[in-house]
Amino acid sequence: MVHTLKHLAYILKVDITEFEKIISKIDDYYYESKEPKLKDGKPRLNKNGEIEYRIIHPSKGRLKEIQKRINTNILKSIPMPKYAFGAIRGRDNVLHAKYHQGNKHFFNTDLKNFYPSIRHQRVFDFFRAKKFSPDVSSILTKLTTYKGKLPQGIPTSSYIANLIFENTGDKLNALAKTKSMKFSTYIDDIVVSSKEDFKILIPDFLKIITDDCFTISHKKTNYKTKNPEVTGIIVKANNLALAKKTKTKFQDETLSEASKKGQLLYIEKIKKINKQKAKSLINEMYL
Repeated sequence: MVHTLKHLAYILKVDITEFEKIISKIDDYYYESKEPKLKDGKPRLNKNGEIEYRIIHPSKGRLKEIQKRINTNILKSIPMPKYAFGAIRGRDNVLHAKYHQGNKHFFNTDLKNFYPSIRHQRVFDFFRAKKFSPDVSSILTKLTTYKGKLPQGIPTSSYIANLIFENTGDKLNALAKTKSMKFSTYIDDIVVSSKEDFKILIPDFLKIITDDCFTISHKKTNYKTKNPEVTGIIVKANNLALAKKTKTKFQDETLSEASKKGQLLYIEKIKKINKQKAKSLINEMYL
């Protein structure tokens, strides 16, 4: 891995003094943006009838350019676990759903405030665990965190979050394998499925997650055997189908022509994936 600041500067094509300059004025390279939270394709309302928003902090300018290089030249050289499907080239939510096809019992949960729950110390520890030097780990942490947290909306956050969760994911995957279950993640979405009932093991899965200082969203935690949903797709015995909320989103008459075209391609992809066998398809991903 990277052991000197000089090597880091070479990899990222940045002068060492620019690191210091950007970090000293880090607030200038972020802005706040509000995104409405969605439910069934429509803005979600709170108990007062007001739209609920997700606050994100995208980066901009030179910092964003550097973060893209960190993602491409450093992070993507670190192997990603096979059970992770989110924000990884060649994997997506359709393949994620396909992976679980053929199973009947599904446990879904969601990590609450996943990105901001990952503090800067955890990011620093991650880089150190990957054998980056303390100086390099410190610089990378400062370039990829904001106000002591992993910000949502910047190029590096999804990949870092996936890698930081790997330690917890490995424990969950090991537990799943003891009972021939399938385990996977899609960023903050966690899915466990099996042909047999495993409800008795759910407290064990939850304990692994909470013991590693992640918080569960109880509203998004469920155990199903009928029309289980995996990242917006209903997983049936022999095929995949769009979830109701996804269909509602696709039927929005205000969508642009470009969006409609994208949706048609998405539907065609599901049809194409449905024609392929789940086992052979997943094997192809890792050849």
